[in-house]
Amino acid sequence: MRSLRPLLLAALPVLAAACSAGPEIVQNEGGPVALQVESSLDEVSIQDLKVRLKDGRATAQFFLVNEAETSVRVHITLEWFDADGFLIEDSMETDPRSRDFDLRPRERRTFTFYSPEGSRPVRLRCVVGTGGW
Repeated sequence: MRSLRPLLLAALPVLAAACSAGPEIVQNEGGPVALQVESSLDEVSIQDLKVRLKDGRATAQFFLVNEAETSVRVHITLEWFDADGFLIEDSMETDPRSRDFDLRPRERRTFTFYSPEGSRPVRLRCVVGTGGW
């Protein structure tokens, strides 16, 4: 019986590229900030990931594009993490932790997220999936 390990190792980069974009790591004066966007929606692409850190606050931005001829229900969640890997809980006061919306056919929508002031985040994890309603 042949080993499946070489086949699985060869498929991993393809599988990873199909369901996520990132992490995009941007080096700033305050250190690196990673923007990791994961998507399970084949018809929605993620474009132009950007992140900046200024005065201890991170701003992350990217575009979602519906490449389908029909509307797509989207559910997006986000989490900011500090340098020790802990979730920054008060980010819910800055941005809603999750959003549900329809992305119209061929629509390109901008998303911008701000970390809580003074939180010094090092990573934003954003998950894009099927609408939860």
